[in-house]
Amino acid sequence: MKKLTIIFAILVSLAACKKEPDSPPENILDASKAITIDSLRKWQQSVSPNGISITDSLHLFAIVTMDEVEGNLYKNLYIQDHTAGVNMRMTSASSFAVGDSLRISLFGAYLSEYSGVIQLDSIDPDNMIVRQSSDNLMAPAVKLLNEITPADEGMLIQINNVQFTAPELSNTYADALNQSSQNRILEDCFGNTVIVRTSGFANYAGQTVKQGNGNMTAIVNVFGTDIQLYIRSLEELTLNNARCPGQLILKDFDDDDITSGGWTSVQVEGPSVIWTTSTAGGAPNPYAVITNWTGSANTLTENWLISPSMDLTSGGASLQFRNAYKFSGAPLELLISTDYTGSGNPNSSTWVDLGGSVNWSAGDFVWANSGIIDLSAYNQSSVYVAFKYTGSASSGSTWEIDDIVVVG
Repeated sequence: MKKLTIIFAILVSLAACKKEPDSPPENILDASKAITIDSLRKWQQSVSPNGISITDSLHLFAIVTMDEVEGNLYKNLYIQDHTAGVNMRMTSASSFAVGDSLRISLFGAYLSEYSGVIQLDSIDPDNMIVRQSSDNLMAPAVKLLNEITPADEGMLIQINNVQFTAPELSNTYADALNQSSQNRILEDCFGNTVIVRTSGFANYAGQTVKQGNGNMTAIVNVFGTDIQLYIRSLEELTLNNARCPGQLILKDFDDDDITSGGWTSVQVEGPSVIWTTSTAGGAPNPYAVITNWTGSANTLTENWLISPSMDLTSGGASLQFRNAYKFSGAPLELLISTDYTGSGNPNSSTWVDLGGSVNWSAGDFVWANSGIIDLSAYNQSSVYVAFKYTGSASSGSTWEIDDIVVVG
């Protein structure tokens, strides 16, 4: 009985001492302290060129869009959220990879701008970043090469139908021997170009650039007035197709001449309302413009801007141009003919409307790229394209066009 009494007493004592296991304190974030990348960029731009030391307990959620694995970056990451992208400079190298979802504490970070690049600086990867999950791959924004602007800085993009220019085909991506960064020029089939910059420390720095045409995924960077692209991986340069066909027409109006290169302007109706060149709006180079506004009223008019004759028998031809307009009126028409003689009233010939294939400007003089307009159905030896402008006595838009390119 004594032994039973002692055992019972011990069990009672142990039961009395039993407690719930300890749990770590909850990590509760103040939702009001979350900030987007776009907000950070606007904050920096509002005080540029001075940097900002962040002394508030702000935090940021973002996905890694370019890492250090390939060696094209060192102690840097590019990150992006649903609003924008930004370069993040760290105090040491990290193991974070493309697709990692991060929570970044910004207390003690520094926000600055360097030669057009907004940077989130002084980020300690060990103490200021928490990896929340992996494999959150972000889809790139698909753009034409000449649609890339400084506003895309820090963003992941994809450009299609591009190739390295002919002079670059014997070059490597960078100087691997001296570990020096170098620029290579990428082009599309319409003569638009952009810089591809690669570090001499990149794993592929010493490889010869890819020779064909195809697609590329990259990060947009800015240095001064230059737009640059950073390669994430050579696997994202699928330049395996045949190179661009020859350029048949390039009309960019940079010579301040509407009719150079065999172009003609034909006034069909109304007084002289003609295409002229302009640099209004701060354009760096001239473009073509037409309006039926006389300064006090609109005037009835019909004017055609017609290309020189083109031989498209080689096949695969396509057209691209930029356009902008403002004010209400009849739309500008894009037409194509295989029986126009090159002179006289164009209405006497047969013209097919290509306007339904064009990405037209939304107005307010906002420039738009037409997109690539397929001309492969017109494989003939004498083909003309034309821009037909019309205006009434009571209305009329002002239209602007530039960078007309035909390849085939």
